[in-house]
Amino acid sequence: MKVLIIEDEAAAYTNIKNLLSQIDTEIEILDHFDTVVDSVAWLRSHPMPDLIFMDIQLADGSSFNIFECVTLEVPIIFTTAYDQYAIKAFEVNSIDYLLKPITQENVRKALDKYKRLNPSAIQQNISQIDRMIRGTEYIKRILIPFKDRILPIKTEAIAYFYNTNGESSVATLDGQSYTIGKSLDSLMVKLDPSAFFRVNRQFILSKEVIDSFTIWFDSRLRINLSIPTNEPVFIAKNKAAEFKAWLSSY
Repeated sequence: MKVLIIEDEAAAYTNIKNLLSQIDTEIEILDHFDTVVDSVAWLRSHPMPDLIFMDIQLADGSSFNIFECVTLEVPIIFTTAYDQYAIKAFEVNSIDYLLKPITQENVRKALDKYKRLNPSAIQQNISQIDRMIRGTEYIKRILIPFKDRILPIKTEAIAYFYNTNGESSVATLDGQSYTIGKSLDSLMVKLDPSAFFRVNRQFILSKEVIDSFTIWFDSRLRINLSIPTNEPVFIAKNKAAEFKAWLSSY
């Protein structure tokens, strides 16, 4: 059995690796990654493993972002520190998971379940994961207080969100700008990640507003937008590959 481990905690990775070797010496660990970017790059350039152990929260974001960039035709065993309420969501979707701290008994049971799956059951497992990831309901409108009214702005009309001096605002494709009482962190989890990308601490960009990008002298990317911003928009070198993968996806 060829296994890929996607886990950003060094101790957790070592634990999983050791437990797998104790359970079955014929298990081959192909590689280990701790970021979305590196995982996507490897999965795009190598044959699929038989099984993936995948932490939900990685060093550069949610592992669910991997599904936005790569079609995974392989069963996933999620590893997570989520509470029991979140775990129930995985159970409903028949998705295998290991709740940290991970024990040998947990790993053995998960592997036994995997080995009992026939090809059609494996495909069903994959489809359920895909539906869970892609079927998430994201907000369609942002409600914005404006004078004595509340304006419902469709997300498809939004160019970008930005933060200046601790105050968040939204800019629309028609050039309007409004202050909003929400942090960029709270907004990003509600936005469709296929349409919006958090490029840095100051900006969340819509895919529709990106005109081009330029490689800067320090390997950062400068993002050129179809509408003006109050300051240049840069993305760090360590997020450039993820940004390119997102921009080229549907």
